[in-house]
Amino acid sequence: MQQTLRVLHATDAESIEHDSYRLRDIVVIWYIKWEKSWGPLAPLVGWRELSKAFLQQYFPIELRRANQDRFLRLEQGNMSGREYNMQFNSLAKYAPLVVAEMGDRVHPFVGGLGPHLINECTTSSMSPNMDIARIQAYAQSLVDRKRQQRAVREHDRGQHNRARSIGDMGES
Repeated sequence: MQQTLRVLHATDAESIEHDSYRLRDIVVIWYIKWEKSWGPLAPLVGWRELSKAFLQQYFPIELRRANQDRFLRLEQGNMSGREYNMQFNSLAKYAPLVVAEMGDRVHPFVGGLGPHLINECTTSSMSPNMDIARIQAYAQSLVDRKRQQRAVREHDRGQHNRARSIGDMGES
């Protein structure tokens, strides 16, 4: 919602009005109670106050910190390259100070890659024009290339075994 309101250049009052209209179920009850807690003579409450109160109510700091820790400890492990990219991008929002700029994301991303990718990606990440999208694409291309090479080797091995078994049949 914040992105939409930013694109529309909505004022704080318009943002709060729009968001309160979009709330559903128990959140409506919370919002009405929160709004009344300011009292009838209180100045207009801004988007930041609403956002902060909402996060405190429905996404407590402990949960946000746990997600930040998950981001900081994220490693590729058994995940595919695409799964790792998705996890990394999804959790990055919980560590805004670590990845304040897109370029800041490269180092933690490369650090969590599997050992089969980390050497090549570390070298590539040192390029001054490397950003997170490029390093993610590069890592994925390495995975794809290694998968292709493995498939070719298995195919060649199968061809070799088949030719050998045909040769063995001819001798017998």
